[in-house]
Amino acid sequence: MSELKFRFKYHVNSPKELEYNSKHVQDLLEKWGMKRHSYIKRFIYEEYFDNEKDEIFFFWNFLTKKMLYDAGIVRRESGAIVKTSPIYLEENISTPIMITDELRKLLLIFDSPHYNIFSIEDRNEFIFRIFKSICLGGDVCQFEDLIIEYLNVLKKIYKDLISVQKNEETGDLIIKSFVYKIINLSNNSLFPPSTTTITNDNINCNNFCYMTIDPVNRWVNIWYHAAYEYLC
Repeated sequence: MSELKFRFKYHVNSPKELEYNSKHVQDLLEKWGMKRHSYIKRFIYEEYFDNEKDEIFFFWNFLTKKMLYDAGIVRRESGAIVKTSPIYLEENISTPIMITDELRKLLLIFDSPHYNIFSIEDRNEFIFRIFKSICLGGDVCQFEDLIIEYLNVLKKIYKDLISVQKNEETGDLIIKSFVYKIINLSNNSLFPPSTTTITNDNINCNNFCYMTIDPVNRWVNIWYHAAYEYLC
């Protein structure tokens, strides 16, 4: 793995207001239990050099909802997330998670009949990781009954973190940003020791820290969240 090096400074007054900080998004994050321990911060980098890109995820057109409709995860007519009998997810987790709909079964349960509608490659896409994180939420999470709010917030966060340009010749969208997942710090703990730990690789705790680098605007964005307990 190559060593990533850059120097940056915090930009207090961002030249572009983050949609993440809008009242609508912040109200929903509070409802989903993510506001208290989550933030996006933007920096301006002065120097950045990386000879080999590791842990980079490219754009995937997640916002087509056909797969969710066809699989019976979301009702086509209303956009309602299909409810199920409660299931408690307890393996390798200190606080059980109660799953009450097909969407969270799709996201969390490996042997769910719908788990494989998204491949491992799909699930590793950054846009899928954003979607999964906001759907799981944080402590004392109130889930949405309709899919639309998750998709709206997904779109806003993705636009905040990822820089896209249009190819003038082909009209295709080109992703210019690089995405890195920070898993540890050399001199300090990345997450509080009291946070819930899930060791199953198919589940993953909703603790995360992502860094996106925008070489066009020279921005470095940090998106961080620490989930203390799941009390959904």
